[in-house]
Amino acid sequence: MTVLLLALALGAASPADDAVRSAAAGANPRGTIFRVGLDLGHRVLLGSDRPFRLVDPATGAAAWKEAYDADLSLLAEGGPEGDPASVYRIQVAAYGSEQAAEQERAALEKSLGAPVVTRFVPDRGSWRVRAGAAKDRASLLPLLAKLREMGKKGIWIAEEPQEAAGPVAIRLVDAHWNTQLTTSKRLLALPAEGATLKVGGKPYRGVVEVRVDASGRLRAIDWIELESYLRGVVPSELGPEIWPQIEALKAQAVAARTYAIANAGQFEDEGFDICATPRCQAYGGADAEHPLSDRAVAETRGEIASFEGKPIDALYTATCGGHTEDAKEIFPEQAAPYLIGVPCRAEAEALARTRKTVTGAAPAGITTENGDDVTRDAWLLAVSGVFGESTHLSKILARPVSASALRGWTSAVARLSGRPAPSGTAVAPVSLPKAALAIARDLAWDERARVLLADADVEALLRDPAIRTLPEDERRALVYLVAQGALRPAPDGRWPLEREPTGATLAAALARIGDAYGAFELEEGTVTAVEGRSLVVARGKSGATWTLADAPRLFTAAGTRNFPVATLALWPGDRVRCHRDGNGRVDFLELRPPAKGLSDDRTAAVYQWEVRTSGADLEAAINKRVSVGKLRDLRILKRGVSGRIVQLEVVGSTGSTVVTGFDVRNLLDLRESLTVIELQRDAAGAVTAAVFAGKGWGHGVGLCQVGAYGMALRGAAYREILQHYYPGIAITKTADGADGAR
Repeated sequence: MTVLLLALALGAASPADDAVRSAAAGANPRGTIFRVGLDLGHRVLLGSDRPFRLVDPATGAAAWKEAYDADLSLLAEGGPEGDPASVYRIQVAAYGSEQAAEQERAALEKSLGAPVVTRFVPDRGSWRVRAGAAKDRASLLPLLAKLREMGKKGIWIAEEPQEAAGPVAIRLVDAHWNTQLTTSKRLLALPAEGATLKVGGKPYRGVVEVRVDASGRLRAIDWIELESYLRGVVPSELGPEIWPQIEALKAQAVAARTYAIANAGQFEDEGFDICATPRCQAYGGADAEHPLSDRAVAETRGEIASFEGKPIDALYTATCGGHTEDAKEIFPEQAAPYLIGVPCRAEAEALARTRKTVTGAAPAGITTENGDDVTRDAWLLAVSGVFGESTHLSKILARPVSASALRGWTSAVARLSGRPAPSGTAVAPVSLPKAALAIARDLAWDERARVLLADADVEALLRDPAIRTLPEDERRALVYLVAQGALRPAPDGRWPLEREPTGATLAAALARIGDAYGAFELEEGTVTAVEGRSLVVARGKSGATWTLADAPRLFTAAGTRNFPVATLALWPGDRVRCHRDGNGRVDFLELRPPAKGLSDDRTAAVYQWEVRTSGADLEAAINKRVSVGKLRDLRILKRGVSGRIVQLEVVGSTGSTVVTGFDVRNLLDLRESLTVIELQRDAAGAVTAAVFAGKGWGHGVGLCQVGAYGMALRGAAYREILQHYYPGIAITKTADGADGAR
């Protein structure tokens, strides 16, 4: 069945196609050959680590030399200089079938009296109806107004590359600047046996075709066997170094394989099956391959996600912000029963079952004389042995300390940091500047203060005229520690230079310096399970088991800060950090801030984000697509099941329009449409800026890639992951487990 679908997608093959396919079959493992569209430009650079050939696929004859042992440039001669000129048209509608689009085109052309065309958009699998043709956006404004008067909604101005005006030939230039002009529109590079070809310096398996496209530029196309192709896709889409969970990578492999099969022949008019960018799915070639993702591809060989016996359109998104969206709201032409919004988290029962609580000794709160909470820093020093004993830590740090006590602390920090032990007479920390000098000298940061602080910068970094009266060594030590965040002012912003600091203030400074050297040997990991008094954690590509001490100091996270607790609730996927005692047991454990709830994709750096855009920039971006004049308002008309904006009314001085689905994200140039829009206005009511507070990155439909990692962390297998994000699908194998050959 799958082989038949691929054949239908490819249509009738030319003799040159047959020749290229035959050559590709010889250079690849047995299996389905895919054509992946790579670079597009006026120049393609080919190379290899071993001599390679370049032939005319129609005749099999060498295009110039018999072989090349150095880089070879292919240039488009006769095409446009620079990027091709653009043609602007107004997109009026999108349809899932060519017949429906053609009916709309004919009716619209008759009523408008203007040219109307249909355009197939391969990556969305839809036909777009576009009206008018102009060299700039402004020339389309009268037609745009007319379409709005006709009641057309969700219309916008699209940009297309203009086709080449005349014939284009391929010129070859070798490493010695010798050149040869060919008469071919297509050339085929063939590697030596066992070698890879390089395009732009990046190696690719298979064979590489270079052809002239409609715009007069050159397109490189990698003809590669499906499973080999996936080895370059899976790590490019879900990096195994960052997301090293095999079950998540296997889910990604099945999704990528399914997407490729379901969308084979997408770009047939341009001579390839699928593109190499996130527009389709990212493909990094042989350089991207990784042992863990290779394993994921191999262990799922031939497996696809299917619905009613057919490969699904396996859309996936980077991180969904806690909930995916219905495809009908983002890509209406791709709506399907298995592309519906689902929560990106475990169900309540599973969350309750996986929630575990660890107990410890509630650390007593420790604050400086300025009221700053330094409990976490103080106890980190304590478990690291800086204070010797910690039975009465809060009392010890609540009062000033002697010169000998501070010397003992700095000596311990120096030892932990692998730095020389303090020497010379200890400075008594009887004031803040003298305490800074004592710490700087003992830990050799006085040299930093001398070398890295320019005289002219000292007063600008600590804007208190009183520092002018200090001795230079005290002044520089104080200013440098302040600049490094080791010391903080009083709540009124003043620096109590004469006041004797408490041990808590000095402890915070020492913790900051120790952190700079990695002195405390903190280990970080992601919780996968809690078993009694042990934590099972994932650490990069490996795992570890941390056994808790009898009374570890525990810290939870709220916002971006840590606070001491007697019990700490943990779920799989939580990021934690620990210190171990001399017996290897955890005596200090903290939840890594910021706390982000329990979504499976919460580990993504862009799980939550916020951006601010000036009113002028926002207005300019909007008018490039929908031309509404002066921006007056953005009105959310509808949100989807996930909370994404799926209908947005843009109101301007010359009209308004409704933007829907994926166009919302494109219009506002955001990571995601799962966002809150907050417009800022001046006294006259004009929009001066917009704040977008959002979650996620991508279109939000189908498999959530970081969510798959989160599910794998809490024990889900790849089939469970796929069936969660694509409800109702089955995991099936192609006829021979590798799709056969075509």
